[in-house]
Amino acid sequence: MRLILSRKGVDSSAGGFASPIFPDGSIWSVPIPDPRSPLRYRDLNNPQDASKIVHNLSRGRVVGSTRVHMDPDLAADTLPRAPGWRGIFGQHGAAQRHLQLQGVQPGDLFLFFGWFRQVQRLGRRWYYVADAPDIHLIFGWLQVGAITPAAQLQAAWAQYHPHFHGSFGVGNSLYTVTREPLRWAPGHAAAGVFDCLRSDRVLTAPGCTRSIWQLPGWFDPRDRRSALSYHTDVDRWSPERAGVRLRTAARGQEFVLDLDHFPEAHDWISGLFRA
Repeated sequence: MRLILSRKGVDSSAGGFASPIFPDGSIWSVPIPDPRSPLRYRDLNNPQDASKIVHNLSRGRVVGSTRVHMDPDLAADTLPRAPGWRGIFGQHGAAQRHLQLQGVQPGDLFLFFGWFRQVQRLGRRWYYVADAPDIHLIFGWLQVGAITPAAQLQAAWAQYHPHFHGSFGVGNSLYTVTREPLRWAPGHAAAGVFDCLRSDRVLTAPGCTRSIWQLPGWFDPRDRRSALSYHTDVDRWSPERAGVRLRTAARGQEFVLDLDHFPEAHDWISGLFRA
């Protein structure tokens, strides 16, 4: 069984701004722009003022009429849904090849993370809080039920998905959620989004740039049979009293951990869902 830490949402190269942490602690992972998608930011129901938020935070580069790559798509209330809809995520190219080489299969778990920063509303506009830290934050999950080449997934409920629109080349695949309960937290659906900021879901080390992570000590690959993919170089890992610090790889969207070699991960994953 595998855990995949998957980087998604707007970032410095796609969109050019951070997803918001609102004053009440709620969060929204802003999906990236995509001119090939049939969807637009103004189509999104959650949050209600999505168009205004992206317009303000992007300083006008992204607006309500901008087409949006709604992927991963994890929450039922984000869009009107066709019967049979379920959580779905698309991948292709080098990232999909990496997932294949790492042996990702049904039953494995994606934890999605992205770039977030605190915002505030002043008058009628949203702004980033001055001096608020930029962080990598876990915002959602998907327990894999099936992995299907896009050309073979004929379900009507899925045809809105951006990986059916445009040319994605060989390997274009869709990961759909299992119909079984979430293994690590049976009271939760097998796909969804976290609704708020919480310290144990923050990956970035305090006072560091967002690509420097503070993780539980058991993540350290020394004396293990494998390591988090893209992070096999032990020089990236610095043991500390509070755990281990990781200098994350700049390349790669999908970081895969073999849970057979890191059994402590099961309790850590369950803890992300505890009240």
